[in-house]
Amino acid sequence: MLKKTAIEKISQLAAELMGKGTLIAPVKEASGHNFAEISDPQQVDLNFYNTLMSPKSAFFPHKEDFVKYKIGKPLAEAETVALNLKPIFLLGVRPCDVKSFEIMDIHFNAAGIIDPYWRARREATTILGYAYDISQPVDSTDFYNSLGINAADPEGSDIFMVKKDKELLLKSITPKGEKLLAEFSALDKVSSADEKYFEDYIKKDKNYKTRFTSLDPEVVAKKLEVVFDNVDFWTKMSGACLSCGICTFVCPNCYCFDICDDNMFGKGTRSRVWDACMFTDFTLEASGHNPRTQVYQRLRQKISHKYSYHIRKYGVISCVGCGRCTRQCPVNIDIYSIVEAALKA
Repeated sequence: MLKKTAIEKISQLAAELMGKGTLIAPVKEASGHNFAEISDPQQVDLNFYNTLMSPKSAFFPHKEDFVKYKIGKPLAEAETVALNLKPIFLLGVRPCDVKSFEIMDIHFNAAGIIDPYWRARREATTILGYAYDISQPVDSTDFYNSLGINAADPEGSDIFMVKKDKELLLKSITPKGEKLLAEFSALDKVSSADEKYFEDYIKKDKNYKTRFTSLDPEVVAKKLEVVFDNVDFWTKMSGACLSCGICTFVCPNCYCFDICDDNMFGKGTRSRVWDACMFTDFTLEASGHNPRTQVYQRLRQKISHKYSYHIRKYGVISCVGCGRCTRQCPVNIDIYSIVEAALKA
């Protein structure tokens, strides 16, 4: 099913989604666009390249409370924090970010231990993917094409959206998307010209290149194993790194977390909080020993995990080439260039 609406009427579509549940969509902030829970339909803004932060927080919040308890009371009196989810609609997700959810599913939903919080949010969410505008220049930091992801790849979305001049074409991809699309009253019927435009757009996007070197997972994984003990290589690659961790926080595929307890006035809360392998104390042991005291060791861990360990364990690179880590890095470290350098080492 294919329908359309005028871009200027996107707030009407947003209002309908808000009437059905929780809407998470891009909003314009002082420093750029980010996904946020919408409280006013006018907040939704689809005039963006990509968001500063990835939308993974829709399923994996930066901080998430698990248990509430009272100090000194029996464990049996502790209470788990209920999710009480309404239907969630994630609007305006770029194809590379949609792909990241599939990769993250491996860890939280398919690696032997099910994370009930991730699974519940995934099941409650309808994803409305959004193609890149292939009439505009590609951002130099992106490399999703190198990982087999296209600018207008509908795979993984329930509904996929393509911009056509001042209109937005919406096509159902899954039965969930078909059902939702049929319920909208704010959408118009499409013409045969609209249908052709949508299909042609999907085909043409394969010529919209980010970077031109395709990364073969097996080749990359093997090469990183070869250079693992090359201290000179990793020292050079990490020379400017500040260990600030911003690359992991903006990444759609970083999932490390810490479990923390906050206690005050006799009450406590156990929470999950994002962590980062680039932080100095990430591997600090209770004994005081830290096996990764050097910056190069931490950067090597991050690169090797995404492009070697993850491939060996799950058969897929834990990166979607969204370019955020490079765009947000204060010293312009480019993960793709490091991988390229390893391949040539």
